[in-house]
Amino acid sequence: MHETIALTVGTAVLDTVIISSFFLINISNASDEKPGRFFEDQPDITDDFQIHFNYLIASDGEDREWDINGKMEKILLELNEVMAKATAANKKGDGIPRKYKFDYRKDGKLDITFVRLDMKKKDLHKWANNDIVPFLFKKNGMNNVKKIYFNYADMNNVDGGEAGIGYGSLYLRNKSVGSDERKLIITLHELLHTQGMGYNCVPGIKAGDTHYNSKPGYMLESGKKIGSVYAHKVEGCPQMMDSVYLTPTRPDPWDPYMHGCLFQLGKYDHKKIRKVLDKMKKNSEKYINYKTRFTTSCKIRDWNRVKGQKGFYIFGVEENIALNIK
Repeated sequence: MHETIALTVGTAVLDTVIISSFFLINISNASDEKPGRFFEDQPDITDDFQIHFNYLIASDGEDREWDINGKMEKILLELNEVMAKATAANKKGDGIPRKYKFDYRKDGKLDITFVRLDMKKKDLHKWANNDIVPFLFKKNGMNNVKKIYFNYADMNNVDGGEAGIGYGSLYLRNKSVGSDERKLIITLHELLHTQGMGYNCVPGIKAGDTHYNSKPGYMLESGKKIGSVYAHKVEGCPQMMDSVYLTPTRPDPWDPYMHGCLFQLGKYDHKKIRKVLDKMKKNSEKYINYKTRFTTSCKIRDWNRVKGQKGFYIFGVEENIALNIK
């Protein structure tokens, strides 16, 4: 089923597009019903950009109650204090401490949703986000483009965490995230990826990668310092300091979804970004490899349509985004 709407993101109104309507599915078991637990994203207390957190398990996964036992909230609130300290200390920043805009409930508690997938652990892709993201977007209603959806996934995976624009996951049963400190550090790292960091035009980012070129102790390696992705003064290149997902928000902020999924560049049109987009436009009706990018992957890219139609498609939008690159 489809409906035609004008998609509005922040203050920008996109061209009218065809948006798919999806039927929501609740996969939870009767035993999942527990005091203090929520199975849906709770009513927002603001219409601002936000990061929403899920405690997520496979259909046959063990429920260790991370959403209601306080463990997730403790780590995430501490993480935001680390973020404030790192942003204030950044030498090229403006000295103002900034935190992520987390999604809170009306009672002041962090809004954490319990999600049980419709797939068993053994059936999930080796990169589990390949199955998690379509489930959340199409079946669970977690498709607000003004939100980042980040999972504490109670399962193992090939890596401790994996994220891109719009969605990310920390895998609680991976041996690399054993301590709370490691969970915090890897979440810091992956949240930067949800913002599109690191861009190919940011000083110190590896060529063809989205990580720092050997900078231990920094978030885009493994640490608590934020470095040049936060502030760098390179004209035409996004800096984390200006993200819509940080508070206090700076004037004229940028939105990673608009920039990295819809390719509406605005003033962030650095020649390295433009070079990649020119290549994508040239190959707009051919297969566009995931390595053809200037930022982290847009996690709502619809790879099933790419197989049949080539180009660059995302969930919820019928048109080939690559055809409209300007």
